[in-house]
Amino acid sequence: MESLNQRPYRREIWSLGPPQRAGYPGAFPRGLITRLRNRNWWGDRRAWLFSGSFKDGGGITVDLKRGLDPTVVCNCEQLPFRDEFFDFVMLDPPYSKEEASNLYSLPYCNMVKVMNEAARICASGGLVLLLHRMIPWHHPEETPHKKRLKIVAVIGVFTIAGYTNMRALSVWRKQDTLVPYLVGSQ
Repeated sequence: MESLNQRPYRREIWSLGPPQRAGYPGAFPRGLITRLRNRNWWGDRRAWLFSGSFKDGGGITVDLKRGLDPTVVCNCEQLPFRDEFFDFVMLDPPYSKEEASNLYSLPYCNMVKVMNEAARICASGGLVLLLHRMIPWHHPEETPHKKRLKIVAVIGVFTIAGYTNMRALSVWRKQDTLVPYLVGSQ
């Protein structure tokens, strides 16, 4: 049996600065993107779901609000991308029904569907990251793609400005399957 000192995944707390861009709620804390790059979690084919005002010249931004000028305007519960295309999928959805309505004038998303879609578009070996107040673990409606995600880190994230809340950056790596090898051998 594993001892209590052995951790199956990384656990940390990051104290970051307030968002650099004021004016749009929900922007990433200052320093978050740098830390993602420094961890070697930065993929070549990146998808940013619920991207808000964030821009990534080398990645695809996805948001429901057309006025934010995302690369793709769509509901993150039904993504228009092929299976296993991205090697980095970052989600930063509203954290509650109230925040979705009050801050963004949008309905709250179905997190099970969103996580299933993020897992579907993530390639084997790729990462799915979720910045939220909850840490999704298992759910009876998980798809086979979601079941292939293995947690590799849970990082507490807070900003050092006024009253703040703690969020969790959950990081999963998508495990490979034997299907490609079995199909090629028939």
